[in-house]
Amino acid sequence: MVSSLCHAQYSNHQLYEAYLNREMYVWEEYIVSAQWDSLSLEDKKQLLNYEYGFTAYMLGVDADKARDLITRFENHLVDMQSVLPAARYHAYWASVYSYKLGLDKSRLIAYAKQIIANANTAMDLDNEDALVLSMKGNVEFYSPFGSKRRALDYLQQADSIYAIRGEEYEQWNRRAVKMHIEMCKDKLNK
Repeated sequence: MVSSLCHAQYSNHQLYEAYLNREMYVWEEYIVSAQWDSLSLEDKKQLLNYEYGFTAYMLGVDADKARDLITRFENHLVDMQSVLPAARYHAYWASVYSYKLGLDKSRLIAYAKQIIANANTAMDLDNEDALVLSMKGNVEFYSPFGSKRRALDYLQQADSIYAIRGEEYEQWNRRAVKMHIEMCKDKLNK
């Protein structure tokens, strides 16, 4: 019951506002306070999405915390395999390998293969999932063999889908997609 109360302290609105204001300590408090085993399935899906975003953020702030978050995210992802849509499951795995690559460039080839394979599998399974499209867009954008034009197309599709049927807890995802759209446009204009 205590963990449910701690978890309830953080509404999606508060977490979104924290994202907009770069007050990511709020996300950290939310993630740390959540007791995975006592959460409902929907709360687990929500937490997984915030862990996905917070881990990416932490890569640029604190490598040791990022490493711990990757492990936590991986464990939760494995736990959710049977209940997550397969496309989303693979999109999240693409992010796991991206995060690992961010911490260990010496494994570039191994991680890059996993990133690309999982992103492509996710797209093959459901090319109308906004998270899947945004992941594919990010892979295209950051890969040395990717295309900024294709990245822009995927990200714009993701933005349209988030606008129509995104979950409340995915508001931050849409904002991140919009930021990446602008990054693509900037690169394409140069």
